[in-house]
Order: sequence, then C-alpha cells, then structure tokens
Amino acid sequence: MQGGLIMQKRDSWFLPIIIVVALFLNQGCASTSSQALLNHDRAALGPVKMVRYETPGILKSSGTETGVMALATLAVPGGSALLVVGDAYGKARGAETQSRIPDFGSLVMDKFLESVNQTAPGWPQLSAVKEPLKEEPILKTTTIELDVKRLAYGSIDLTHGGIVMDRGMDKGVIADGFLSKTVVTMKDSQGEVLWQKSYVYLSEDYARVKSLDELEANDYSLLKEEMMFAAEKTAQDFVNHLNGKAN
Repeated sequence: MQGGLIMQKRDSWFLPIIIVVALFLNQGCASTSSQALLNHDRAALGPVKMVRYETPGILKSSGTETGVMALATLAVPGGSALLVVGDAYGKARGAETQSRIPDFGSLVMDKFLESVNQTAPGWPQLSAVKEPLKEEPILKTTTIELDVKRLAYGSIDLTHGGIVMDRGMDKGVIADGFLSKTVVTMKDSQGEVLWQKSYVYLSEDYARVKSLDELEANDYSLLKEEMMFAAEKTAQDFVNHLNGKAN
C-alpha cells in the first residue's frame, strides 16, 4: 500500500518534468503566428498562384512507444537528440501507411480552392500548381504557399512539433487519433508576407478519437476518412481567416 502511494506521488511530479523538459528541448518548433490580410484591395493583388510543398511522411506510434520515448527523452543524456530520433522512428513505422493513404497536402489544397471559389467570388484569378515544390518558389506574382508541417496517427506525443504550444498545456500532451499541422502563407510579388495562418487538427478536438488498430482496419478506411475530415476543417479555417471571419 505504501509502495503504491509512493508511485502515485512520484508520477504526480514526474509527468510535469517530462513536459517541461520536452518543451524546452523542442522550443525551436513553436507555433506559427497568424497574420491577417489587412488593408489590401484584393483586386489589386493581381492573379494569385497557389503552390504547396512536399507533404512530410506520416508518423505512426503505439501508446507504449510514445510513453517509452517520452521517458527516454528525459532520462538519457543528450535527450534532445531523441526528439529527432523519435520522429525518424515514427516515420519509418509509418512508411507502409504512407503508400496507402492520400496526399494530405493535395487534399487541403483542393478543399481550399473549392471553398475560396464558393465563399469569396470577389477574389482575383486564382490558379494552382498541383505538383509539390521541394524548395521555395521564385514567382513574380502573388502566391499562396501551403506547407504541411506534421502528420501523425496512433498515440501522438504533442510535445513534438510544437503542437502543445498551439493547443495549450492544459489540454494534455498525449492524444489518440490523427494529427495534422498546416501553415498557409500569402506573399506579394516581392516576397513580402501579406497573410499567414497555421492550423492544428486533432481528432480529440472533434470527439473523433480512434485507436491505432481502428484507424488501420479495413485498409486504413477510418484513417482515410479522418484525413478527409481534417483537410476540410483545415481549409475552412484558412478561408474563414482570409475572409476576416473569427474561427
């Protein structure tokens, strides 16, 4: 009985230490600030071209793997290196999944273009480059750049990728389901940022939590469904912000 109390007391202070250390080691991945499109005559923007960067590989992790990696990050000397190792391991685990799911960046782009055309008829001509870019484009026109920063499913460590900074530590640091973090940026022909918005989708926020096994069942049908839903929510958040609507 006494041993159980000792374990409970240890856990009560041990988890906060894990959180603080992980955030300190991962502070370079803080969230992207929003920047509204202010005082611009949209017609004066001229033709707008939308481009996207390559979508990163999806990370896969079980509850056991996530817990072990969080503890190791704290306990092992040079734990910051384990953040990188953990991501590499997660991508390796998700490699098979990658070939069986849609390209999330492409999904978001399609939903964004569809939504803009429906809700903002006053927009100038908007075209898109469907093939993903590998480096920053040099385009002498107004551009909208779509950049998927992170994809993960299963048991998700939110201290990685700055996610916990976006959501707030009070909402927890581990969640089950699907996660995406995407940033959209509009630049003028001189490369100046006119508008920027980041959005984090997490299944938990929409009461759509599913286990790793559930997401992978029936040829990943629920994972594919969750990605489509996440793409819709991401695109709608961007379009609402672009049109000056509160999210």
